[in-house]
Amino acid sequence: MEEEIPTGLYLLRMIPKQSLHRKFPKIKFYRFFLAAIVRLLMGYLFLTNTFLVVVQAEEVLDIFYDVLALQFLQQLDDISFALAKIDVFGKHLKIVSLNTEIFQSRIQ
Repeated sequence: MEEEIPTGLYLLRMIPKQSLHRKFPKIKFYRFFLAAIVRLLMGYLFLTNTFLVVVQAEEVLDIFYDVLALQFLQQLDDISFALAKIDVFGKHLKIVSLNTEIFQSRIQ
């Protein structure tokens, strides 16, 4: 999750409105901008959450377990996205997950 901040900043800085409209005419720039801002917000919320976990913990073992739980949830998210790509959760989620992958590969 900590990579969300540099990725969001990169997207906002390196993809101008004209370039986005030329490559993806169906995508509205305000939606792209909103998605990049939400990505930035997620990164900052993750860092804030990690800071609060460290501040509230009384022992090092508590910090370890809390961070382990956050990692577990992140892995669940990645696994569910991979399952959506292979049509486990239905055709609509497969289409959406594959469209997301195509959009990311064109940007990179």
